[in-house]
Amino acid sequence: MSDQYISTTMQRGLSAIKALSGYEADGLRPGELAKRLNITQSQATAVIKNLIQAGFAEHCPWDQNKVRLGPALITLANSAQLAITQRSQQLEQDRRNYGAIA
Repeated sequence: MSDQYISTTMQRGLSAIKALSGYEADGLRPGELAKRLNITQSQATAVIKNLIQAGFAEHCPWDQNKVRLGPALITLANSAQLAITQRSQQLEQDRRNYGAIA
């Protein structure tokens, strides 16, 4: 794939989502996220604000200076899991109705 379509800003946001993964219980401060992503604290703050706006991150209820993954990611994960489960059930039903499917 050509790099002409790769967005540094988008990649930074996706990397932040990965970096926040596993910190749902404790959250991360913007400075901690900046260190993990090797970016400035102001860049981390901008990424966090965009993730919060999209529902992919939220401030920790017990410490507004920390952020964690947000509900939009849970919704996406649940939706994907449901689609996979439904497709699997349909394939199993097809196998029962028509025999092995190659």
